[in-house]
Amino acid sequence: MRETGHPVDVAVGQNIRLIRKARGLTQENLAAGLGVTFQQLQKYEKAANRVSCSMLIRICEQLGAHPMDILPPVNGVAHPLTDTPLYRDAQIVHLAQPRLLPELRRLSRAQLHTLLLAARAFA
Repeated sequence: MRETGHPVDVAVGQNIRLIRKARGLTQENLAAGLGVTFQQLQKYEKAANRVSCSMLIRICEQLGAHPMDILPPVNGVAHPLTDTPLYRDAQIVHLAQPRLLPELRRLSRAQLHTLLLAARAFA
C-alpha cells in the first residue's frame, strides 16, 4: 500500500501543478528551468518528495508566482477572502492570462457572475 505525503506537501504539490498548468508549462519545461529532471518535478507535484525552501523560491521565480500562491493556509485556517470559489477562479484566470483580470474588473458583479457561469458550463 502506497503512503500518501503530509497534507502540507500534498497541497504544495497540487498548487505547483495548478499554477504550472495555468501557465501552459509542461513538467519538462518547468523542470528544465529549475535544473531538475521532470521525474523530480513529478515527485514534488505528487508529494513523493518534499520541496525545500530554496526550491520553492526557484519554482516561484520560474512560475512568476508568490510563495503564498503555493503554500497552504496556516493551521488549516484560510483567509476569508481567499477561501472562496470566486477567488480561486480569479487566481486561475490571473495565472493563465495576467492581462485579462484588469479587464474583468470593468464588468459589473452581475456581468461577472454570468460570465463565470458560462465559463464553468464550458469547462
